Amino acid sequence: MARPKKTSPTRSRSDSAAHPFPEFHTLRLRIAMGIACLLGLGLGAHAVQPAVAPLIDCHVHLWDIARPAGLGWIKKDNKTLYRSFLPADHEPIAKANGVSGIIVVQAGQSLPDNQWNLDITAHNPRLYRGVVGNFSETIGTPAFRPLFEKLCENPRYVGYRLSGRYQEKLTDAFFDDLRLTAQKGRTVDFLLGSWRLEEVAEIARRVPELRIIVDHLGGVKLDGKPLASDWVAQFRAVAKQPNVHCKVSALFGRWEKQPAPQNLTAYNEVLDLAYESFGEDRLIFGSDWPVTEQTAEYAAVLRLTRAYFDRKGAAVSAKLFHQNAAAFYRPPPAK
Repeated sequence: MARPKKTSPTRSRSDSAAHPFPEFHTLRLRIAMGIACLLGLGLGAHAVQPAVAPLIDCHVHLWDIARPAGLGWIKKDNKTLYRSFLPADHEPIAKANGVSGIIVVQAGQSLPDNQWNLDITAHNPRLYRGVVGNFSETIGTPAFRPLFEKLCENPRYVGYRLSGRYQEKLTDAFFDDLRLTAQKGRTVDFLLGSWRLEEVAEIARRVPELRIIVDHLGGVKLDGKPLASDWVAQFRAVAKQPNVHCKVSALFGRWEKQPAPQNLTAYNEVLDLAYESFGEDRLIFGSDWPVTEQTAEYAAVLRLTRAYFDRKGAAVSAKLFHQNAAAFYRPPPAK
């Protein structure tokens, strides 16, 4: 009886023995593994391990200290900040830390600097996804509308910040300009100080269609003592307005005394309050670079923020560092 003929087992095309140049296949694998290892090390003085998920930093300042209006809040004897910080200074830091998108926030209140921030970042729209300008000087005046509408012709102009206060009362003209802002699909950042949390809550109630964000955890001041009960009540109240978001930004800057602490325990109370009050869908990350340099390099504030939110789970971190930013500022797609 004839024995059945033996057949050789078939090999898949992915089998290295079937590869026409097996030594090339092995070399390619080694190169790929080497690149992966290098990326995981987070090489560089400013680097942390690059995030797997996209990372949008919604609070970065760029400035030229020689601009006509200057920056009055930076003292000339401040050796860290009294100089220019331009894209050439920032882009290597963003790349080293896995930052995939930036919302630039105007550092001063000069009206011409709205356009300057768009111009200085126009070379790299893939990184500089949006610009938040500043209309503190003119909101509620006839000068607001023409310039605002002109700036809105650029899709990267995502909104403006109100940081200074030039009108004592919230006038009808002020609210008209806010409604126009909402109609244009733009946002308003509030820097607390001249503006109070209870005023932001009133504005949110009267213009519910407007997307509002309070910068720097509602302007909290940290000194190592328990948070002031009056401030906590106001913070909780503004969080009840569904169109108000909170920026987890300038953590180091919340301490008046610099350099600020870098241990998470110094920030747990206010971060717990923010998470409890605004929930996972209305918190947005911002570094406040380069002001953060007064305490430590960029990687340090990113590491500190991750240390808190990563323990909430990957889904919460994804919202804080990317999804909520995209939903709130609605920048144009990266090109």
